[in-house]
Amino acid sequence: MVPVRKNMKTYEVYYHDPATGELWKSFFPRGFNGRHGTKLLRLEPMPDNIELQLEICLNSKDDSDAIGLGIEFSVKPDCWLTILGLLNKNRKNYLRSNLNTFLKHLGVLDPEKTLAEININPEEYELDEAKLLKIRKMAKQLKLKRLLRL
Repeated sequence: MVPVRKNMKTYEVYYHDPATGELWKSFFPRGFNGRHGTKLLRLEPMPDNIELQLEICLNSKDDSDAIGLGIEFSVKPDCWLTILGLLNKNRKNYLRSNLNTFLKHLGVLDPEKTLAEININPEEYELDEAKLLKIRKMAKQLKLKRLLRL
């Protein structure tokens, strides 16, 4: 893979794969405040449609796709309720193991801990205790529904 572009402020590097012609992006979704966290490598561009992103990653044979997408969305708490709604709507279409892996890395099973880890104040995203409780309950119900194949 050949590096194409680097952004040292955001620690993003774009690569071109000459064998396939694909563009890849290497980045740290939690790479801020001097902490880099997990480095991800994925095809670029990802579809803008969250539902399509979930479809691609949660049906992949490689669970690292679900892990990566979960980590990427873990720093976007404003999307959590939307994502949980989409997961609930399409839960029968996803591999159960990938769904559980995604939820774990998304951080919605313990949203307070996730927000503390990434130094985000819940009030910045209008997430009060009631909304955080709703997020946690939705995630747990989703896991249970998928386990019971409902």
